[in-house]
Amino acid sequence: MPRLVLHIGTHKTGTTSLQNHWHANRQALSQVGIVYPDLTPHSGHHGFLTDWIALPQVYALPKGGGASLRHLADTYRDTDTKIHLSSEEFSRAGGRGGKVDFIALRKIFSGYQFQVLCVLRPQAEFLQSVYLELSRHSLPNRPPDYLKSCLESGQVDGLWCDYGGLYRQLREAFEPSEIFLIDYASARRSKDGLVGTIWRAISPEISDPTIVPDRNWANASPRVLPIWASQVVAGWTVPPAHLKDAAAEAFDLHFESRPQCLFTRQEHTALTAQLHLWNQGLQDLVYMDGAEFVLSTAAHDPATIHREDIDQEYWIRLARRLSFACSADAA
Repeated sequence: MPRLVLHIGTHKTGTTSLQNHWHANRQALSQVGIVYPDLTPHSGHHGFLTDWIALPQVYALPKGGGASLRHLADTYRDTDTKIHLSSEEFSRAGGRGGKVDFIALRKIFSGYQFQVLCVLRPQAEFLQSVYLELSRHSLPNRPPDYLKSCLESGQVDGLWCDYGGLYRQLREAFEPSEIFLIDYASARRSKDGLVGTIWRAISPEISDPTIVPDRNWANASPRVLPIWASQVVAGWTVPPAHLKDAAAEAFDLHFESRPQCLFTRQEHTALTAQLHLWNQGLQDLVYMDGAEFVLSTAAHDPATIHREDIDQEYWIRLARRLSFACSADAA
């Protein structure tokens, strides 16, 4: 019987690096009975989801997402092949971006076994990463409003922060035995790293010829406060590149390499309390389904710079760096 393996992210859990790895090793995977569909130039499979998710036109497939999925399912329905699809967009909660209809997906792949792989990371890190991602091309809500919306809805920009909500969404279409939750931090620390952890979930009976160490993958603390500072100086409009550069340089001079947090200490305390409730709720849901899962807790360094620590001296340094940049442009 064929099997459909869905790697659904979540966002900011090394998905792009994983997809690049699998895409580059498609031939090696095919030799052990795993098909990783080629949607070049993209290494992930967002294009299959365009009937459900509002994605940029660049991901559109000639026959459309749904028709392409049906063709894929029909091609391998009478085989023992494992089809491996990977897109963090599978894990969307809904809202303006939409969400995948897993029940419809299951009907398309009728006759298949299912395996859903879901990688979860501590939400405090996740929230800062999403803030930075939103800041690349647009302007997020101001941090207090950004956090308030998250705490009230359990979501940020259509992505789950309350992972219990994501688990319930998956349970609408999949059995507990078909859902595999993977703790991102534990997987990264493991002997084989994230790639090896996921491979063992997919094919524990086969040695993976494609595993490469992932310990050198970028996982630095987000440089979120300089981005926020540049947004403040820009009057809460999208800051130009030279302003972001000046804010980062001033931060390095003033705070050196200390970790940073977008939220004030009071906000962080409120977030931590809510995360405890959410994550305990997820743990209880999984336990009631006869399994166990505990999400790692992100350690909070006492040396962390919080938003309220951005003092007058920092703003002076930032103004000085901007003056240098303006002088250079005028020369």
